[in-house]
Amino acid sequence: MLRALIAGTLLLALAACAGNNRFVLLEEEDGSVGAITVANAAGSQTIDEAGAATRVGGARAAPSAPEAVERDEIEATWGEALAASPRQPRTFVFHFLFDSDELTQLSRAQLPAILDSIREFPAPEVAVVGHTDRVGPEQVNARLALERAEAIRGVLVDAGIEPALLEVSSHGEANPVVPTADEVAEPRNRRVEVTVR
Repeated sequence: MLRALIAGTLLLALAACAGNNRFVLLEEEDGSVGAITVANAAGSQTIDEAGAATRVGGARAAPSAPEAVERDEIEATWGEALAASPRQPRTFVFHFLFDSDELTQLSRAQLPAILDSIREFPAPEVAVVGHTDRVGPEQVNARLALERAEAIRGVLVDAGIEPALLEVSSHGEANPVVPTADEVAEPRNRRVEVTVR
């Protein structure tokens, strides 16, 4: 949706000079498609298919019926602007064994994907945030969460990621994915969240 809105805004700015505003809906980086509604005092039009467009000739003209825009035209007309738009942040979640900074086997298998993602960003910033479940004292959990985040940081640095790109912090047991009572073990809360932007 954000990409569509950015593209729509760019298209509006580019087309405004010609007195004819055109809004084109684009797919997200993951291939999904949202929807946009273009409205003014004369009417509205919703488009919900990638490559669909609507035009608005002025404040007193209703948005046109949707029309298809070919991928070649999108690239030729707005390719440079789209290439310059920021990439969407990506978040990865790594889970850990109980009372440990050792990754689960399933989480270990995700490491290549995060490395690829970091390398896709031209100037990446990477936030590495450690978490625990609510078993044990709060101070111990804060330290364990930081150890988990530092373990992921170490893996990333060992794989060639520049240490200055990594911001490491601990939330301890404070921000669970699955809220529980104190002293309840919850594997999904024993995690490190890595956000690449």
